[in-house]
Amino acid sequence: MLYFSRIVLSIAVVLHASVFCSSTAKASSSRRDFYHGEIFQPTNLALGTTPSTQLQKFRSFQLEPSAPVATLEYRFEVAGYPVFDVESFTGKVQIEVKYGEEFLALKSNFSDGPFPYAVTLANTYRVETFEVTERGRFEAFLLQGGQKWQSIRLLTPGSITFSTVGFKPSIPVVDINQLPGNFDCDNENLNEIWKLGARAASLACFEQGSQKTIWEVDDNGAFIRGMRSGLSARGAFWEDYTLEFDARIERGGIGWTVAHPLASPSRGIQLNLVGCLPNETTFVNTNTSLTPANSILLGYGYSFVNVTTLTSYYLDTFKTPLPIREKTWYKIKTVLSGGQHLAVSIDDTQVFNTSLKEYYVSYPGYGLISTQGSFGFGGWQDQAGTIKNVVAYDSNNKTSLYSNSMTDASQVIAEYGVHENYASVCLDGPKRDRLVWLGDFYHTTRIIGASTSRFDIAKGTLNFLLDWQIPSGLLPYDPPIGYNSSVASAPFSVGGGPLAGYEVASIILPDYQILGLLSFANYVYQSRDLDFARQTWSKWQLQINWILSQIKPATGLLSLVGAFLGPANGGSAINCALVQALHMAADVATSISDIKSASQYRATATSLAAAINQLLWNDTLGIYSLSPTATNEYSVNSIAFCITSGTANATQASRFISKLPSLRLGPGYRDSTQVNASDPSSNISPNTNGFLLSALLSQNSTSTANTSLQLLRSLWNPMLTNPETTTGASWEYVDLSGNPGLGLFTSLSHPWGGAPTYLLTEWFAGLQAAKGVEGFGYGKWVINPSVGVANGLKNASARVVTAFDGFLEVQWRITNGTTMVVSVKAPRRTSGVFEMGTTRKVLSGSDVYQFTIKIDKE
Repeated sequence: MLYFSRIVLSIAVVLHASVFCSSTAKASSSRRDFYHGEIFQPTNLALGTTPSTQLQKFRSFQLEPSAPVATLEYRFEVAGYPVFDVESFTGKVQIEVKYGEEFLALKSNFSDGPFPYAVTLANTYRVETFEVTERGRFEAFLLQGGQKWQSIRLLTPGSITFSTVGFKPSIPVVDINQLPGNFDCDNENLNEIWKLGARAASLACFEQGSQKTIWEVDDNGAFIRGMRSGLSARGAFWEDYTLEFDARIERGGIGWTVAHPLASPSRGIQLNLVGCLPNETTFVNTNTSLTPANSILLGYGYSFVNVTTLTSYYLDTFKTPLPIREKTWYKIKTVLSGGQHLAVSIDDTQVFNTSLKEYYVSYPGYGLISTQGSFGFGGWQDQAGTIKNVVAYDSNNKTSLYSNSMTDASQVIAEYGVHENYASVCLDGPKRDRLVWLGDFYHTTRIIGASTSRFDIAKGTLNFLLDWQIPSGLLPYDPPIGYNSSVASAPFSVGGGPLAGYEVASIILPDYQILGLLSFANYVYQSRDLDFARQTWSKWQLQINWILSQIKPATGLLSLVGAFLGPANGGSAINCALVQALHMAADVATSISDIKSASQYRATATSLAAAINQLLWNDTLGIYSLSPTATNEYSVNSIAFCITSGTANATQASRFISKLPSLRLGPGYRDSTQVNASDPSSNISPNTNGFLLSALLSQNSTSTANTSLQLLRSLWNPMLTNPETTTGASWEYVDLSGNPGLGLFTSLSHPWGGAPTYLLTEWFAGLQAAKGVEGFGYGKWVINPSVGVANGLKNASARVVTAFDGFLEVQWRITNGTTMVVSVKAPRRTSGVFEMGTTRKVLSGSDVYQFTIKIDKE
């Protein structure tokens, strides 16, 4: 979610139609293999009766009843608006198109979706249907955020020939082999692992306005295609209200939701009016079991179907007392009353009046279905309808709450969160959740510095998060990209249900505040954007003040309500992460001459580290205890942050790392000793294992270097080896067999799994910024290839963009087994040092340094 502009503009990373970078990379990996004529185009094709991996090189193709299914494989994951060039067709032609990150999705009814967690400016559904009525190009209106596989199935007896298909890019088009930052070595496996994070970041980070508005609003009202309902930002705290609106079904049906908080719990009462489904306009693949004609569906949760972690309930179906015709206006009235009653009528004729207590739903801690929350409009897959004349009033006293004709696009689009993206940002992943997750950004910032160098988008992401900051200092943990913060910040910051009245960011993932602060600091470290640091410093100080206010005076330890990294009440992981964040914040403060704050943050970090060592270090076991109440337990995150923060001394770090074998599980390390090692459904997180990898490499020893290489091979290789699951990008979770950890729901392009991208540059090639303020923007730097040599590399090279009008590059190679030839290029205004074993060379006053050293024998 980030990027910067100094050198980027001259590098031509973004490859517009008229700008092509020459490629010196292998043809199998070049952008030219899959980007043609301004679209991402498939590289391979199979034709048959079902999706198939028996692929041939892509060409124009025909679908007919004897071979109705085309399977399309893109070389890597792509993102954009689906495009279809129709050469010819005969008879009535309807096609069903599926999109998926892995091949197995094409064999699932809903592919790898739907994704109803939030409004994401992309199609909620991963299956869509088209009727083809003319030759030439047609484009899908809704974006598909990330996929490597696609299928097209002919549904009708006719035939159709496509000259090409593909996606109009919604992301910057880059050649992964021609990025400003790069890494290369004689271990091709490591080279491919490096690309995983680089590609994930290039897919998740995009420019302002690239994700288009998904409603069409004019004098007729708001035309809405099937999607997770867009919620009004104005109704977040209503309860027991009546909603009225005019609706016209254009195809299939139309959906709406009520009692739906914008903040957690971000789920509500789901309703869908299905029309009479006339043969002449209804797609032949319409699921009439799920959406029967002339009915209203009632559900609760996120959708009408379950999607892995998004539990939803299809509660009931009510037949309408009259046929619901397409292209006909109806007045729909929905009444919430008494904290438990729901009634719906059409044109003043009641369809149902029910007690919500009659329906079973199970969300731990949330009790019965609530009647509090906002309203919005959407629809099921392939549905479309128009909404206008929306009013809402108190069900008890009839006091007016809301009135909107839904004909003013400038007002409607922003209110319902369907506006084109307001800022250049990085998401957690292009497929899902497609939100600006605050904590997920930690790895993304560092990946950007080592690869794409899009610091402009990095800064855009940080600014976007700060725009949503609330007066207490808290940043949102997952703001959506289609809402304007000036309209939606308050509704998204306060919860509903049992969280009603609470600032949700203080309860849900509050340790993401620490990871967000680290992301800001990492951005400044890499970009040396001191102007941005100065301009936004007061906001970061406000956030830091909130975090520090959560330190308990009695223990001196940070204690939160909840946490991602580990136990919230005095846990070692969150406390050590805060030590690291305070040290880095102090460096930023120093760089902008805020010496008072720098001193305060360093002093606080020192006292916090002392409390951690006093209360959480278990000298008998040689571990930092998971928490004060789990003294014999420990975690990957506590190992990672207690080492990288400097809280652990060298002896403590060594002893703690020696406990790692007990955490080994499947392809990586389980998050903590409390994770059941015998549970086959356990997943391994490349995110937390990435934190760990950084700590291991920082020890700069042969044993930890070898452990790091084993982890790289075991956890990141599975992302490359299976052609049916590899996307060329890093994954969200990995199961114990090396497959996607959450099944089809898994994001297979997730920058939080891409830590090796920056760590291979820093440690295997050995190109690092110097510690502290002097290393900002690579003003001073260190070259130390010890880890690469310890892991058997014979040559390596790396390059990064500096803040001093040029690149920092290193190349080294070993000759005759005992001699290393080194070449370093750097802006003349920078300086550095080469270190390896007993060798230390100061490099200053030039822009090219070449030398040979003898490698110390162990």
